[in-house]
Amino acid sequence: MMPTVRALARRWLRRGPRADYRAELFAELRGYLGGASPARILEIGPKDGHDTRRLLQLEPKTLTLVDLPRLQTANARWLATMDQSRIEYVSANLMYDARVRELEPYDCVWCTGVLYHNPEQLRMIRRLWDLLKPGGVLVLESAVTRRRWLRSANCVEILYPPSDAVKKKYHLSLNITHLPSAAAIASWLGMIGFEDIRRARSLRAVSGALARSRAAFLARKPLTAKAGAYYAFDGEPGFEIGNAL
Repeated sequence: MMPTVRALARRWLRRGPRADYRAELFAELRGYLGGASPARILEIGPKDGHDTRRLLQLEPKTLTLVDLPRLQTANARWLATMDQSRIEYVSANLMYDARVRELEPYDCVWCTGVLYHNPEQLRMIRRLWDLLKPGGVLVLESAVTRRRWLRSANCVEILYPPSDAVKKKYHLSLNITHLPSAAAIASWLGMIGFEDIRRARSLRAVSGALARSRAAFLARKPLTAKAGAYYAFDGEPGFEIGNAL
């Protein structure tokens, strides 16, 4: 049965009850995995624990959570409500703490709602690459540029200097300075070396408005993993992208 005009309008304008897009994204991950069960999963920025519970449904041997030290107390509240026998918690900034670099590689990395908080976004995607085993799967979701004429461009919108006007207009915190387009995220994934890059359908399934303001991707690190490089020509190996000292 075709949906009514009113039903379509509600979905487009984000009125009425909506599905949880992260639950839909998790369902897409299951399909992407093709029945495989990742032994080691890394979740970055677990937020409210809902994704943590879902990821545990994949029956990993280890589920590692990494989040900022200032969020440890809040996270401890919902962690106390679940079985932590397979959970490892690391209170650290993904980009600045040596403990993160020392973690063993993972079969799956789940990173939603984090990328756009970091101004070093290409470097962050490289860090996610390093945290994956060859053949490992990445789930990456982020807010994207809000400007209508930039949505289809391959670009990054710079929100600097921070202002209350921008915060109010975009409903974003003041620490956010870079909003990539969906095309930019896909390009970065390819530049770093990921393959089988797919834009998730889950956001649009929930709401057209949500799909305009956020984007999610699934991608795989090749079995013969070789990170992308620049100045790699004339027999020179070049310089690995996102791996500067």
